[in-house]
Amino acid sequence: MTAGSRLSRAEAQALARDALAEQHPERAFGLGCLKNIDRPMRAQVFCAAHPDAHLVVKVYAPAEADKARAQAERQRAVAAQLQAGPWRAPEVLFFDEARLVLGMSYAPGPNLAELWPRIPPAKRDVPLIAAGCWLAALHRPTLEPRKLRPRGQLAWLEAQLEAARASDDGFAECENFAFALAALQDLFPQARGRMATRAVTHRDLHLSNLVSATGALWGLDVENAKPDAPYRDLVGLLVDALARSPAPDPRRFGAALARGYGDDTTDPIARLFLQRAYALGVWCRTPSEPSQHQRARLEAAKMILAAESALF
Repeated sequence: MTAGSRLSRAEAQALARDALAEQHPERAFGLGCLKNIDRPMRAQVFCAAHPDAHLVVKVYAPAEADKARAQAERQRAVAAQLQAGPWRAPEVLFFDEARLVLGMSYAPGPNLAELWPRIPPAKRDVPLIAAGCWLAALHRPTLEPRKLRPRGQLAWLEAQLEAARASDDGFAECENFAFALAALQDLFPQARGRMATRAVTHRDLHLSNLVSATGALWGLDVENAKPDAPYRDLVGLLVDALARSPAPDPRRFGAALARGYGDDTTDPIARLFLQRAYALGVWCRTPSEPSQHQRARLEAAKMILAAESALF
């Protein structure tokens, strides 16, 4: 192994082949890498193909053992929850704990990030409405009304700014971030105590994790089992859609997601606070020398911060 925290593609393929041979000794699967990145990673993901079957195989590095078990458990629960209808999640077919190999059903279709450039601008509401519907289906079983208590969230953002100022290599446009954070601090007294919601969220939702296949929308890479504000997932989708669009429209894209999601509980001031807070979370994770995509995500976060009212 290259290191306990990383697996090379070759190392992961060997583990995947051993796990598949044990699960399906009668079949010889071909393995294609689903992430076109040839470097050691915390987890490698493959499509295992045979004339009679296709499945997804995710192989975790040894240091990721707890995460692998958590994803297997959470994926089973979400697949049972979303096992029929238009909003789906892949079934867990096996989990090889010794090799840390997770086998899941394969959704044979393009993800929304791949479809996005091909969708005519006038029809881009359609996949965003569907994404909001899938997200609502994920959140619904654990969704609870709660008063907004965002002190911890604000303190985390303040800590990121303080750490960046003390570092030789902080995040992008650190001082401009400080002005945006000050505006959020000003909004805090109005937002605190407003009605909001909590649910077990995805926490890493973007267009690449939503696949259109077999007449349904499939959500991938589900592992979080802790409750959080649903607006983390909504803002994540909105940032990704804006960053990938040549003509980004935060008001329109946010309205499409909101139409699919259907939140009739959260107070508008709470929505405004949360969308700004999660946009700032994207900002402070942007390195000081961002890639082109990271820069696009930062600009998307700034569009959300510039909105004077709730986008969802």
